[in-house]
Amino acid sequence: MAKYVVTEATLSINGTDVSTAVARAELTQTAAEVDVTDFGSGGNTEVIGGLKSGSLSFDIHQDYGTDAVSATLQDLVGTIGTFVVTPNGATPSSENPSFTAEALISTVTFVSGSVGDLATASYTFPTTGGITIATA
Repeated sequence: MAKYVVTEATLSINGTDVSTAVARAELTQTAAEVDVTDFGSGGNTEVIGGLKSGSLSFDIHQDYGTDAVSATLQDLVGTIGTFVVTPNGATPSSENPSFTAEALISTVTFVSGSVGDLATASYTFPTTGGITIATA
């Protein structure tokens, strides 16, 4: 895939497309560093990859309509939701894979902002299980 400017990323929560309210999305996966240093390590530390974890972060423009992101999330707090992120348009392809992750919806923000600011909310949810990548 060629370099591109993010303009058409999509995000869905349990099948509901919330892309028109999303200003930023990030899905990451990390492996824990497990120290395996021993006397034979020649004075250097040695590490291997351990358990993997991930997180899904996104920022929204707040809205209070019935199809708003906060309305979508409010009944899901404390549950596992399915999130699908596609970097450049809704149709997955080898040039535009979709990433599916399940995450614990641990919070919902109803009000955030200062006088004169755009009403926004930022979320970060821990993933549970692996991340699936689809190209079709």
